[in-house]
Amino acid sequence: MAEARRVIPDIDFNGKSAKKSLDGLTEQIEYDDVASGASDTLSIQVFNKDMKFLKGWLPKKGDRITASLTFKNWTKEGADKKLSCGDFLLDEMKMTGGPLVATLGGISIPTNSAIKSTNRTKTWKKVSIKQIAQEIAKRYGLKLIFDGPNYTIKSIEQTDKSDSSFLYDLCKDYGLGMKVYKNKIVIWGKSKYEGKKATATIKRADFIGDDWDYTDTLEGTYTGARTSYKKGNDSKEISIYVGLVGEKAKGARTLKISEQSDSDARYKAAAKVNLENEKATVLTGTIFARPEIVAGICVTVKDLGKADGKYFVDEVKTKVSDSGTTQEIQLHKCQKQLKGDPPPAPPAPPAPAKKTYKVGDIVNFHGGTHYYSSYPGARGYRARAGRAKITLGPNCRGNGHAHPWHLIHVDSSSNVYGWVDEGTFD
Repeated sequence: MAEARRVIPDIDFNGKSAKKSLDGLTEQIEYDDVASGASDTLSIQVFNKDMKFLKGWLPKKGDRITASLTFKNWTKEGADKKLSCGDFLLDEMKMTGGPLVATLGGISIPTNSAIKSTNRTKTWKKVSIKQIAQEIAKRYGLKLIFDGPNYTIKSIEQTDKSDSSFLYDLCKDYGLGMKVYKNKIVIWGKSKYEGKKATATIKRADFIGDDWDYTDTLEGTYTGARTSYKKGNDSKEISIYVGLVGEKAKGARTLKISEQSDSDARYKAAAKVNLENEKATVLTGTIFARPEIVAGICVTVKDLGKADGKYFVDEVKTKVSDSGTTQEIQLHKCQKQLKGDPPPAPPAPPAPAKKTYKVGDIVNFHGGTHYYSSYPGARGYRARAGRAKITLGPNCRGNGHAHPWHLIHVDSSSNVYGWVDEGTFD
C-alpha cells in the first residue's frame, strides 16, 4: 500500500529533540522565509493538553530552536525533500484557554543576539562594504557569504545604531540584499539575483481555490533619478541624472534625491529607483506547498494572462497543519535594472597622422644643433631656425641614424648646413 504524502517537522530545543514532547500535540507550524529586510520567523502552535506547558515541560525565552520540515513522498512515493528552516531564538510565548493552546514564537538571530540589541557609534573610512560585513561577522562569530558588487566607501557614520540595522541599511542603499540565516550573514546583489534564470514554474492551477492577487501600478515607480549633493569646501551643489530613458523622454518619471556627499551618488540613486520599482508589479497568493519555492529565487508564472512572466520571490510563509500544508507567497516582477555606472568617457580624438618627408622637401627648421655626420658622437654646432631643404634622409647609404636628416638652408634666415635630429623641423 502506497504511503500518503505528509510533512514531518523536526524541532530541537537547545540541541535536544522535542519530538516526544510535541508528539500528537502540534496543531500548526508556520515558517516565514524572507529574502531581505526582515528576520525569518518560526511559530509553533501546540494543544496545551492538561496544562502541560504550564505545569510540566516549558521552554524558556532565549532558548535556541532548530527546525526543518521533511516533505515525505511529496511528488511521488519515496521522493522526500527537506526544507531547512534554520536557527531561531525563542522570543515569545503565548497561552490561551478555551481551547487550551500554547504558541511559541522564534526569530532568526544569531546565538550572540547583541548584533541586534547593542547600539554602536563608529566612523568607517576608506573601507568596502564587504570589509564592514567581515568585521561585523567576526565580532559575533558568524560566517559571511558575500555575493554581490563590493563598493568602496570614503566615509560613513554608524551613529547609535545596532550592527545589524547599520549593515542592513548600508546594503539597501547600495542595492544589496541581506539576511541572517543559520548563523551566517548572507549579502547578495539584487540586480544579479533578479538576473538569474527561473528555477521553478507557478501556474494558475497551483493556487488553492484560485486564491491570488495581482497588482500592476505606475504610481511610485520611476524611470530614473536626479540626485543632488554638496561638493568641495565651497559647498557647491552638484546635480546628476541616471535613468533607463532620457530625463525629458515621453513618459519619464524621475525620482528626486538629495544626498549628503558625492560618495557613490550614482550607485545609490540607481539602487533607490530599483527598490521603488519592486512594487510596480506584485503577485501574492496561496499555493499547495512546494519545498523548492523559497525566498530569493526567480520563478516563472504561467496561465495568468497579463500577469505571466518572471518574478522574484520576496517571501514564502509555509504553514503545516492536519488540514494540509500550504505556502503564502509574495512575488515582484523582475524589472529592467538601472545601473549607476557613470557614462562612458568620450573617445579620445585620433592621433594626428605622422607627417612623412622626402629628399627635396622644403621644411621649417626649428633651430638647435646641426652635426658634421649622422653618427653618434659627431661634433655639433648651433644653427639658427629658418627654411631649409632636405638633401639626404634616413634611408641614404651609410646613414648612422643618430642624426638622420641632412638639411641645407635656402635663405639667410638660417645657417643650418649639416645633419639634424628627428623632430627638429616640420
